[in-house]
Amino acid sequence: MSVPKPLVRTRLLMARSVMHSTRVSLGAKRTMADSMAGAARAPEGAIYDFDVIAGLPVQFVTVENTGPATGRATMIYLHGGGHVVGSSRAYRAFAAHVAMHAGMDVLLPEYPLAPESPYPAALDSLIALYRALPSYGVDPSTVVLAGDDAGAGLALSMALEIRDLGLPMPAAIGMISPWLDLNADIERARPSASDPWFTPALATRWARTYLGGADPLDPSVSPLHGDFDGLPPIVVHYSGLDPLRTDAEAFLQKVTLRTESPRVIAREYPDMWQSFHLQAGRLEAADQATEEFGKAMASLVEAPRGHGDVVPINRPVAGLGGRRLRLVKPAAAAGTPSV
Repeated sequence: MSVPKPLVRTRLLMARSVMHSTRVSLGAKRTMADSMAGAARAPEGAIYDFDVIAGLPVQFVTVENTGPATGRATMIYLHGGGHVVGSSRAYRAFAAHVAMHAGMDVLLPEYPLAPESPYPAALDSLIALYRALPSYGVDPSTVVLAGDDAGAGLALSMALEIRDLGLPMPAAIGMISPWLDLNADIERARPSASDPWFTPALATRWARTYLGGADPLDPSVSPLHGDFDGLPPIVVHYSGLDPLRTDAEAFLQKVTLRTESPRVIAREYPDMWQSFHLQAGRLEAADQATEEFGKAMASLVEAPRGHGDVVPINRPVAGLGGRRLRLVKPAAAAGTPSV
């Protein structure tokens, strides 16, 4: 049964005071974050398994009649939480929805968090996991990197690192509410928004915790400052109420500047909050968005890789200086889901 959108928003507002309080322990905040992320209700037929790969605990999530039988891809999905909170165990119901719509197995790594393990611990451990996949029978060319919030930034940073190391490239990248520019938070330059729980102040606090003195302009920290030449196609979902929407918009602007940039499918949800997809199974809008995300990812794994084009599904995105993205080809022609 779908929960009314105002009720979900009210619950997120109640969590806001806990997540922003300096008097609440990190452990309590992590419990709260897991409660928020774990709000999804798994679809029927969800199957979970557990393993350790390259020292990282992982969960495998699939749904009956999807996954390996399709022969398409394995999605490495990186949970959000600002590099400080979040866990794979809280994401498995949501991951089952993604697996169902994308027709893929989803692998959820329990990557290290700050402050116990600041940068570059998470990125290093995830690259080690990626290197180990062939020994588990996974072809890197059928791997999809995806995530939300900080996990989306890690997915893009992973792709940059994989390219620069000369490793086999993944098939596609998926980003939901991506956090791509920690320098904006260190400089306190992120504009405010109307998100019910996430604020620029919290982003600044988490960015400082994660960086541990690292350069916030380093692309392995803030992938917005890297170059995207040679990357596989990318799906980007972002929300109008989210302070991180400026990172998605800046990414889309940058990707249009060079013909060598990857093809990108962009989807904006003007009236939604950060990573609302996580309420899949509870919120109708999250169900629809997660289905669109999964199907778009599947279409990119199967479709030929075009370069230098951005395909907004619903409308062009306002860019810096009023510049708008050009609609290179109709969404239908690109094999993207209709709205």
